[in-house]
Amino acid sequence: MESLHAFLTEQAAACKDRAAALSIDDRRDEAVFEKITANVYDIFTAVLNTAAHQPEPMDFFRRQLNAIPANWEAALKQARIHGDDTKAHTEHLKLEAVRAIRAHLEGEA
Repeated sequence: MESLHAFLTEQAAACKDRAAALSIDDRRDEAVFEKITANVYDIFTAVLNTAAHQPEPMDFFRRQLNAIPANWEAALKQARIHGDDTKAHTEHLKLEAVRAIRAHLEGEA
């Protein structure tokens, strides 16, 4: 769990650093996308912290890792149906962060 916690916090910090640099360069849209990605890592850091108090912490974490993105997948589908490219990109970024978390978990196993 410590490795996962370090991964999540490092990824969130890296996204926030990139967002700050992009803001300085007046690239606000890209900065917002980095902040969205950072938020996903922050969400799962909170989930991991909650999982630590559960009887089966990693089972709890994995269930949440499947449950939470379900709404994002549905939102991505709707955005594509309605031609909302910005919303679709936002949901895609969230799901990419989830894929990175899953890949990290698989690498630990």
